[in-house]
Amino acid sequence: MKLLIAIPTYNEAENIEAILKATFDVVPQEVEILVADDNSPDGTAKIVEQLISSYSGRLHILNRPKKEGLAAAYLAAFEWGLSRHYEAFLEMDADFSHNPKYIPKMLSELNTHDVVIGSRNIKGGGVEGWTMLRNIVSKGGSLYSRMIFGCPIKDLTGGFNMLTRRALEKIGLENIISKGYSFQIELKYRAWAAGCSVKEVPILFTDRTLGASKMSKNIFLEAFINVWRIKRSVGRDTGVDQFIKFAVTGGLGTLTNLIIFFFCVDIFGLPVIQISTICFLIAVTQNYIINHKWSFKRDTAEKTLSPKKWIEFIAISLLGLAVNLLVLKALLSNFEFPYKVIAQAGGIAAGMTVNFIMAKWYVFRRV
Repeated sequence: MKLLIAIPTYNEAENIEAILKATFDVVPQEVEILVADDNSPDGTAKIVEQLISSYSGRLHILNRPKKEGLAAAYLAAFEWGLSRHYEAFLEMDADFSHNPKYIPKMLSELNTHDVVIGSRNIKGGGVEGWTMLRNIVSKGGSLYSRMIFGCPIKDLTGGFNMLTRRALEKIGLENIISKGYSFQIELKYRAWAAGCSVKEVPILFTDRTLGASKMSKNIFLEAFINVWRIKRSVGRDTGVDQFIKFAVTGGLGTLTNLIIFFFCVDIFGLPVIQISTICFLIAVTQNYIINHKWSFKRDTAEKTLSPKKWIEFIAISLLGLAVNLLVLKALLSNFEFPYKVIAQAGGIAAGMTVNFIMAKWYVFRRV
């Protein structure tokens, strides 16, 4: 796969030669690097220009007239690469916080995924050299964004990401609204929302030792606010939207459940627990189909109904059933109802909350 590594720079003269050498040492021969420099006053671009002849057409420079922010630099680099028919792109910092040794692994994963993320927030990943406050802010930013978007990606804020040409075309670079730090959040969220397959691989992120960090409080504040703008711009169902649909679906399942329960228990006097279990099996099948086709439609658009997922949905619903039965039993033991179906309704409400959480992050999850 013809990969272009995009490295945006501003005053990275202390790092640029070393990062280029370290990267070329570990990547396949056909991989190329584009340095997008925002007119660095420290001469970063001049160093790159002097090195171009040493790498036999594998190193390129994109001289930009002024500093316009991370998003503008990456978008310019992507457009440069797309116009030259590169098949894949890697975002990477120049300060060695993104270790080139991870690139071959990420590139291999790109054979089966549209987006590969160098993740600090999954098992095996982490950070080195950060203060506790910066670590909390970074992880909190990813968690905050995930909650707003209803997105399962663990490291939304990281900047070590590989994307196929197909992913960039599905995102539509003209749709990007971010100018700074939130660009990384938006790029990954748009890719996931567009149906791209995403894979996170663990990396150890090491804080820079040379040069000055470009991060500031204003950058984090901008990202905090922009998450909501991105959500509106994408117009995708969020976790709240999905819960509402899930609740409606659950309501239909509840209606089915209660009708059967009422006739079997209150009219014909059949055993409560056994009938409740049968009602559960009927309603959960109905709910699986409707949730697949409607509640989580965007996550399941490229998938078909399958016995495996149906069984998984039944399995995670058993936890909800346990909650249902416990609440039902507690209500019947402590209160007098004109109809036992009222207690059953209370049990169903408690079980539905548990079911939604498990269904969203397991059965209908798309990464």
